[in-house]
Amino acid sequence: MSIKTIFAVLFVSLLVVCKTPQKEEPKTEPQRTVTQESAPAEEDQFVKAVEGFLNSSTYQVVVSSLDNNEPEALDLAKKRALNLFIAEKGDLFRPTDRKVLKEIVDTKGKIVKVSKPINGKTYYIFQVTERDLKIELKKQ
Repeated sequence: MSIKTIFAVLFVSLLVVCKTPQKEEPKTEPQRTVTQESAPAEEDQFVKAVEGFLNSSTYQVVVSSLDNNEPEALDLAKKRALNLFIAEKGDLFRPTDRKVLKEIVDTKGKIVKVSKPINGKTYYIFQVTERDLKIELKKQ
């Protein structure tokens, strides 16, 4: 075989390979497991956190702050918890109950979780925990 023939065969082979349309592999996203699908995003635990009684001994409130000011958030959370306790009492609330409820919030309440900034806000989860709090609230 001559060199011209070898070059001709190589040239034709190159043309065939270059002209042949290449099939693109469809882009597939990595498979997600059911656990990954249902796992809440870290920010969901703050943004979608439940407020109210988590059980008979724990009451939860969520507040946010634009300037990441924990003392201000704590004060706001205490006020919110107090107002929600008053609402929980409903018709049973008497003005004298305010002092007792405020004392419970001040002594038994604390911030238990703080978020990283989420859309410019820092979220705080505040919980008031006392044995049989729900029953005590209705008794007062």
